[in-house]
Amino acid sequence: MVLESITSLNLAEKHPIALFFTAFIMTTIAMFVSYKLFPSSSAVLTIAFVTIVFMPLMHNMFKKEEIKEVDEKDIPFAFIATHFNVIHIYSWIFIGMIVAYTFWGVALPDNNENCTSFGCFLPAKQDVFLEQYRVHGKITGKIVGETECFNEKSKSFGSCFELIFVNNSWVMVLAIIFSLIWGAGAIFLLGWNASVIGLFLAMEITAKSLDAGIVRALGYLPHGIPEIMAYFIAAIIGGIISAAISKKTFQPHELRIVAIDTCLLLLLATITLFIGAFIETASIFNYFDAALGGIIAFAALFFILYIPGVRYKINKIRKEKI
Repeated sequence: MVLESITSLNLAEKHPIALFFTAFIMTTIAMFVSYKLFPSSSAVLTIAFVTIVFMPLMHNMFKKEEIKEVDEKDIPFAFIATHFNVIHIYSWIFIGMIVAYTFWGVALPDNNENCTSFGCFLPAKQDVFLEQYRVHGKITGKIVGETECFNEKSKSFGSCFELIFVNNSWVMVLAIIFSLIWGAGAIFLLGWNASVIGLFLAMEITAKSLDAGIVRALGYLPHGIPEIMAYFIAAIIGGIISAAISKKTFQPHELRIVAIDTCLLLLLATITLFIGAFIETASIFNYFDAALGGIIAFAALFFILYIPGVRYKINKIRKEKI
């Protein structure tokens, strides 16, 4: 009952920014609780606890989204606009978790070896970010993509793009599977990404300055927004299929409508991921004109797809007034 109250779907739809504060607070609580109960596993358990918090919201949201799929069967591409509500919800949760991880990545002590009084209550950074530090070590050591993207003798645009696109595609597939099997499962993947990004920003801030951290964050946006958008859409796909399968009765042609719309959403997610990988690769190779073209293509794609949905919403409001 408590979780259902703090993650009410009505509240989330009317005031999605409230989810930012909920995600920040719940990530903080989960971090402290998991550290006190299971210190060596707190890096992963924090994300698991936050996922559990948002389970009621995700369950109710996907049930509602599946109904929308059927109600708007005669409106071309209207499903894009209707699902933006879900994307808003995912976005605020994701941003709230990033800010929480960044804040505690800066505020927490590196270890508790010489702690005193209240300082001993604080989690040690090396414990709550254990797995994230391992990811950071691999990336800074250029183990991932060193040959394809960074080695001056062997790197190539095509190989680097393929590596990034394939790796991100696996994450997208996992988001679909997690959301399909477990409605809030995609939150776990998004939480993991948020924790890694948060740690990277925190390390930039502690090593240099707050301005450096902001610059790093802005540097993630050009390719990060399309990639995360693709993961959001993938989570919607899995959630809607899961909600449809769990129903015992169906309207005429309901499954066909859901199948068509989810296929279109999968195509959109793949194209979005493709654009994100292209922007990231172009940035690595300093092809800034090409990266800018990718950003424009991404913005144009979603603007064009959003127009039919806006028209549909206007017509729906007019009918309700009549």
